[in-house]
Amino acid sequence: MSDVHSLASADSDDNEVRPFLSNNSSLPPANDLISGLPDLTSVTSTSLAGLVAEDVLDSVSRHGEDEESAYGSIINRQRSNHSVQSAASNATSVSNNDGYLVSRSKLIVILSSLFALVFLAALDATILSTLVTDIASDLDAIPYISYITTAYLLSTSIVQPLGGLSDIFGRKIMLQGCIIIFTVGCLQCATARTTGSFVAGRFLSGFAGGLNTLGTIIMSDLIPLRKRGVYQGFGNMFYALGSAVGGTIGGWIAHRFGWRAAFWVQVPIGTFCFLLIAFNLQLPAPKTDPNTKKNSLTANLKRVDVAGITSLAVMLSLFIFLTSFSFSSSATQWLVAGLFLAALGLFIYIELTVREAIVPISLLKDRSVLGSSLSNMFGTMYIFVVLYYYPVYLSTVSGLNSEEIGIRLVPMIVVGSLASVFSGYYMKWTGKYWTFSVIVNAFGTAGLVLMLLRTYPFGLKVLPSVFEQYILNVLPDVAYATLLTVTLLSLIAAVPVDRQSSVTSIQYAFRGIGSVLGTAVGSEVFSSMLSKEMVIKLAAVRPSDVSDKEFASVVSKVLHNAAYIRTKAPKWGINAMIESYGIGCWWSFVFATVMSVFALVNIIMIKEYKLYSSVKRNR
Repeated sequence: MSDVHSLASADSDDNEVRPFLSNNSSLPPANDLISGLPDLTSVTSTSLAGLVAEDVLDSVSRHGEDEESAYGSIINRQRSNHSVQSAASNATSVSNNDGYLVSRSKLIVILSSLFALVFLAALDATILSTLVTDIASDLDAIPYISYITTAYLLSTSIVQPLGGLSDIFGRKIMLQGCIIIFTVGCLQCATARTTGSFVAGRFLSGFAGGLNTLGTIIMSDLIPLRKRGVYQGFGNMFYALGSAVGGTIGGWIAHRFGWRAAFWVQVPIGTFCFLLIAFNLQLPAPKTDPNTKKNSLTANLKRVDVAGITSLAVMLSLFIFLTSFSFSSSATQWLVAGLFLAALGLFIYIELTVREAIVPISLLKDRSVLGSSLSNMFGTMYIFVVLYYYPVYLSTVSGLNSEEIGIRLVPMIVVGSLASVFSGYYMKWTGKYWTFSVIVNAFGTAGLVLMLLRTYPFGLKVLPSVFEQYILNVLPDVAYATLLTVTLLSLIAAVPVDRQSSVTSIQYAFRGIGSVLGTAVGSEVFSSMLSKEMVIKLAAVRPSDVSDKEFASVVSKVLHNAAYIRTKAPKWGINAMIESYGIGCWWSFVFATVMSVFALVNIIMIKEYKLYSSVKRNR
């Protein structure tokens, strides 16, 4: 943690721009601020001149200083000498801490606890990537891989809006609740004997996603925005370490002791993290509702957006059902689609009208918030396809075992985490992020195009070399790691501080939706192309003495169990089986490439704001 200690010393920049939607009532009237300026409001907003006018007017409206809060404590910064002196008095403790909310010693203790949680969440999220084929084969559930993955992603998506709940109940209790549910889920996975029981365990394990959300919010509470990217980069390094352990060590454990052992080892880790948070994480009290006299449990429960949480869960469940299941009739499919659209509309209506929305959709009016959120969604869609189906490709087409696959994922994890740290330092040094982000994500798209070229499966004439197996997934992950760091800061910079927990929840909600959507659609693309090509190619090489019944049995076995190819499959069909799996994976990579283009387009939409050098908050 010496790096953390050394990083807590940067100069403060007082010439900073107040973010979108600030409610600073101390500012002069807008008409006074813009007097003497040319009339820019008549310029068409869709033209280049209109965008310039929008930026000029926005900058003028933000001429005052920002109103910032930490769990509800507010400092108004004004331009008069009297108010500047008052603000300086209120911010004395922050100035003594080099712009941080707490002292360096407390910051180190808190960050150590948070990074342990980031490690835990990454461990659980990636451990399945190298084991999914083994698990599905053992449970005879190859056609239901999407159930296993999307159950986890569904719960991960549902718990992302924990920012609003942590504002009400406190960060610590929400963290501990997520850890308990996650640990129970790991225990369920380790003891599961059926596909259904394993899927239930993965759903509970998905509460690990809340650890990332809450950890990110807490770091934003404590760390000034100009330096926030650096700490996010260090957090991503712990995420990378957890990913390496989940993928590499998880594959090693599964190869020698069975895949269940990979889940057993997470139970004591979860218990340790619970105790670490219980003793180390001490934060200011959560903000109270100004309409209540005390912060009682009953009063807090009344503030919870139950309708929003329920409608969100129903909407995501219908979406998973719609994208992951086969329907016996088109009428049933249209019915489910209609119910999903109705649930989506109800969710949006609730979040626009409720007093304390769990997902404040109104913040999406700002193009930076919208662009950052959508780029998170599309970026997560493409990276989850790569994360799950690149190992499937290595397993089926290249014939690697889980340990070998895990080793080949290490460069992606290491280089991706280093890219995240570098992007944080770049923003700390320059205070800029837009051009850098666009360039890096353009390279990410180029990396996916290269993956398409080198995994082109038809005829198995082009196969990646051993070196290429290590590097083909690196560029897409570098782009995604950079995207996460940049969009987090662009979101927080676009809103006042009292909205930062909500806007962080929005980012993680879109990221969760992207993971569900990417996995479900990617799985549908993979499964449909695999089934289609498997029947066609096996029929083309089928010997004349193989009966229809034997042929149907071979097709069923290879579709349900990829290990069948190199264990009990008839020699006449092995190449056709391998090629069919390669085609299924390749089309999922095509889908990922298209999603990366959408992510790049939305990154271009993001507006660049000044990054603050101090939190300027009271305890």
